[in-house]
Amino acid sequence: MPARVPLSPRRRRLRWTLALVAVVAFGGVTAGLLVYRGARPALYRPDEKPADITSDLARTLPADAPKPRWQDVTREAGFGQFRTFNGTRTSQLPEDMGPGVAWGDFNADGHEDVFLVSAGGSLSLPTGALAPCELFENLGQGTFRKVSGFPETRIRGMGASWGDYDGDGHLDLVVTGYNTLLLFHNEGGTGTFVRDTRLPDANGFWSSASWGDYDRDGHLDLYVCAYVEYVANDADREKISLQIGTAVPYTLNPASYPPGKNLLFHNNGDGTFTEVASLLGVTNPEGRSLGALWHDFDDDGWLDLYVANDVSDNVLFRNVAGKFVDVSHP
Repeated sequence: MPARVPLSPRRRRLRWTLALVAVVAFGGVTAGLLVYRGARPALYRPDEKPADITSDLARTLPADAPKPRWQDVTREAGFGQFRTFNGTRTSQLPEDMGPGVAWGDFNADGHEDVFLVSAGGSLSLPTGALAPCELFENLGQGTFRKVSGFPETRIRGMGASWGDYDGDGHLDLVVTGYNTLLLFHNEGGTGTFVRDTRLPDANGFWSSASWGDYDRDGHLDLYVCAYVEYVANDADREKISLQIGTAVPYTLNPASYPPGKNLLFHNNGDGTFTEVASLLGVTNPEGRSLGALWHDFDDDGWLDLYVANDVSDNVLFRNVAGKFVDVSHP
């Protein structure tokens, strides 16, 4: 008889939850066990195809389900002049992955403001010709205005994240992109921001960033997601590759390039940061990461880390008193 595969903590919790519900509903332990065995989900296989997963999750909505109604108010809200891309796309990943957006109340007036991350433009354009990122203040009546005190930022951007890294009560901002990692300090909520170079602008394809105090020292640390180690090569633009069985341009397929290594910056509490991802085992070397989320999934008081990857399995790192353990698969 083959050895039984142990269940992950999440699936163990699901097992007992289903069993308990069945006991209450049918009034017997036997019935509870029968319901559990009939509803037990299959274990995830690391090589499982996305179609196998999404088909299992598919649900048909009833005919009388409420239908949301959306109205495009971009221009009325004040965003009509914002540009996300200049030039012509040439089927290359750095041109295809942006733009991004981040909400945050930078002036603490109770209204969520918005930072719009521009994808910049084609790789052939000089920096000065790229479309700039812009910060907009929420005026509280469904309208926004551009904040002139934010430094001009022309990058091939992908993401941004708000977080008060120095504990002064005002949200600061980190911005990520192709060969771009920028930290801006909020100067008292007045609309003025200053670039803080104590966070190194490391070369890399930085897709996003997420703030979280992983070691509970009272200072927000920063996890930065790396996408791929992209190399611009004109000859590669003529190639075709397969992505999940579909032919796509070689230079638009993330599987064509080695994954980048993610970064974790420990906040030293004095305005400086120390990069500790390798030390703590959270570089996610097979990732091609797109996003990360801090959350205490096991309620032990320590923030755990979930990383979403492109064409690679996602990863869940459990935080054990400031150290991390990969618990992605049972």
